[in-house]
Amino acid sequence: MTPQQLDAQLRYLVGKGFNFIHARDLVFGSPLPERPLLLTFDDGYLDNLEHAQPVLQQHRAKATIFIVTAYAGDRAQWNADGAALMSPRQLHQLDQSLIELALHSHWHRAFGSLSSDEIEDDLRRNLAFFHEHNLNMTPVLAYPYGSRPRPAQGALMARLGIPLAFRLGNRLNRLPLANPYEIQRIDVRGDASEMTFRRKLWIGKLF
Repeated sequence: MTPQQLDAQLRYLVGKGFNFIHARDLVFGSPLPERPLLLTFDDGYLDNLEHAQPVLQQHRAKATIFIVTAYAGDRAQWNADGAALMSPRQLHQLDQSLIELALHSHWHRAFGSLSSDEIEDDLRRNLAFFHEHNLNMTPVLAYPYGSRPRPAQGALMARLGIPLAFRLGNRLNRLPLANPYEIQRIDVRGDASEMTFRRKLWIGKLF
C-alpha cells in the first residue's frame, strides 16, 4: 500500500460519510456515529509512522495499530523482507489523538498451533511491554495471521483483561457484535484494484 493509495481510499471513505472510530469506542460502549469504520494496521511497521501517519493526519482519520512487541525496534522476523518495526521511542511519536495502540501478540506465532499456556505466556508478555515502556494501549487483540486458538480462548482472554479480538474473514460486522472474540476485518492490499477495495468495503466477502 502506497501513501497515494491510502490517501485516495481515505478520501473516498470520508466522501461517502464513513466516520472513523477507535477500538476503545467498542470496549467502552461509546455511542457510535453513523457508518462507523475501524481502520487497522498490523505489526507496527516503521512506515506507519513515516508514511501512513501524515496521510491519517491530513484526513483526521483515526486508526488502531496492533503491535508485535518481541521485535519492536528490530525487523519483522516472520516476513522474508524483514521490514523495520517501530521502537518504543518511535511508538511514542505517534499522534495519540488519532492513533491508538493495541495487541498483536509478543512473538507473532499462529495461536491456532499453540497451547493455552503458550498463548497466555505470549499475551502476558505482549501486555507487559506497554507497561514497561509507558505506552498507552487499548487491550484488544488482532490474532497473528488471523489464526484463532482452538478451542476458543475467550475465558482466558477475559481473565487477562482482553474484551475483544479481531480475525480476518473479509465480512462486514453487524452491531451488536455476535461474538466479541470473532470480529471480522476487511483485508485491503496495495495490489488490489480500486473496484475491489470498494466492493469489499460495501459487500465484504461474497462467498
